[in-house]
Amino acid sequence: MKLPKSLNISTIRRIKKTSIIQIGLTLALSSTLGVAHSYESAFENNSASTVQHIATVTASVETRAHFKDATGNFTDVDDPAIWVNPTDKSKSLVISTLKKGGIDVYNLQGQLLQFIPPALAPPCSDLDAQCTNKAGRTNNADIIYGFDFNGNKVDLVVVSDRGLDKVTIYVINANSTSLLQNVTSVLAPLIFSKNQQDINEGRTAYGLATVKTDKAMAFVSQNSETRVAQLEIFDNGDGTISYKSIANMDFPQEFTLANKTSWSPCSDDDNERPHLEGIVADAKNDALFLAQEDVGIWKVKLSEPNNSKHWQLIAKVKEYGTPYTRTWDKAEQEYICQLNLKQDKGYGDKHLTADAEGLTLYDGGNGQGYLLASSQGNNTIALFNRQAPHQYINSFTVAAGSIDGVKETDGMMVVNADLGKGFSQGVLVMQDGDNKTVKGSPNAADSQRDSTNFKYVPWGDIAKKLKLPVNTHFDRNL
Repeated sequence: MKLPKSLNISTIRRIKKTSIIQIGLTLALSSTLGVAHSYESAFENNSASTVQHIATVTASVETRAHFKDATGNFTDVDDPAIWVNPTDKSKSLVISTLKKGGIDVYNLQGQLLQFIPPALAPPCSDLDAQCTNKAGRTNNADIIYGFDFNGNKVDLVVVSDRGLDKVTIYVINANSTSLLQNVTSVLAPLIFSKNQQDINEGRTAYGLATVKTDKAMAFVSQNSETRVAQLEIFDNGDGTISYKSIANMDFPQEFTLANKTSWSPCSDDDNERPHLEGIVADAKNDALFLAQEDVGIWKVKLSEPNNSKHWQLIAKVKEYGTPYTRTWDKAEQEYICQLNLKQDKGYGDKHLTADAEGLTLYDGGNGQGYLLASSQGNNTIALFNRQAPHQYINSFTVAAGSIDGVKETDGMMVVNADLGKGFSQGVLVMQDGDNKTVKGSPNAADSQRDSTNFKYVPWGDIAKKLKLPVNTHFDRNL
């Protein structure tokens, strides 16, 4: 299937559910690795690339559906975090954000264990008849193991709240009916905003990743901007946990190409910058990876994150540097972008199709392993070497099997631990942005409603298809 001479970016985002997957899979290039007996040999043999079909795997478990209509409260799932139970790994948890819907906590069988509704909107003044204060909107989640709190070691879930411009912090208690307990200080500060009016404009907390080095930290991106805040998380000393801003990182919104011309991604809104969402930290390799959706994947030095001398764009989306035409659509009240593919000089990489979304790390031991990136534009997951120079390894997609396939993935997370039956070599949990109800399933009556959910994919199936070595020694200090 040939690409048309020009593609409307807004149209692409609307038709991802259908033909764009065929375009992406037809053109995708994948490395030929051969059977790898060690991580070194797997990474040494990936220089020769040939055209081949993208490997496919299937999911074995899915969570309940959430619906994007008024009846479903326009709930749209976004990002999962996997907590590995230290005493019985088969009782590990998947904590998932639902945007306006709050938080779901599932077991490894996809069964709902706890639901946490979103925070209420701050009250409005009696004099404010046009009050637009936002309620909580959970966006991204991550785990911190072994945090010192109230004289004990506890595990935390940290969640970015786009509606309130804060992060919310929960202690995990696997022995309690309420598995997650909110311990966030009421005095926790706003991250990007100065006041409620700023919050209501929506340039608030977005993507998030956590890491523990000599201190516990969170990196939080700003919606519609290129800024990322570095936060330190600390015990407040009063039975709550809070955080403070350490530094800000401002990523480029304009880029100089090899032909010395300047390029920036096309936007349908003059006020929207090429923001970042997918973030993951690699403490073992002193690295922080960030996905700038319409640009590519950045690598930052974790010990000096705001030192831009160490910033590297290690992978670019295929559309990087492609000229475009931008015209105003009065009916849609937005700009329409058309890529001028005849003028494309090939500055982008063939393995990522915009948007570059969720990022997660597979731990191969001794600092080795893989960086996984959601190539949302062609519904594939691209694997890169976790260690420098981060060469591309291979890609795969999740096709329909006993349950439907996975498309339009935002957030995802992989763990390498032996989690017991079904996931003895680890699991990859992915957001499915286009959930399809299979005949005979509990939600079959809702098959005509647009929904999203999470899919669990056995890592062993992925490793087998891509001929990857497997490591099941779980390190809580990734």
